[in-house]
Amino acid sequence: MTYEAQIFQKTPIVTFGYIIQVALSLAIVLALIWLTAKYLLPRLKLMPQGKTIEVLDRVGIEPQVTIYHIKANNSEYLVGVSSKNIALIDKIGASK
Repeated sequence: MTYEAQIFQKTPIVTFGYIIQVALSLAIVLALIWLTAKYLLPRLKLMPQGKTIEVLDRVGIEPQVTIYHIKANNSEYLVGVSSKNIALIDKIGASK
């Protein structure tokens, strides 16, 4: 066997088909990651145990002004939050 033939056998051959195969494999992996992030992770609802404060709802009133419905220690509160301050609007009552 000649020297050129030995070098040719040791070097990998990158062809157009090989590049297409790698590109398609990458596209499939990225699609699986995207589908998992979009559909599976929101359904898992990963929340830490022992959480004492829970945001039940929030409504944007104006830009940088939001009202939060918060549950803390079996009581519910309405809290107004802006870029400059936080204010307790009302205590809704004890939840069951």
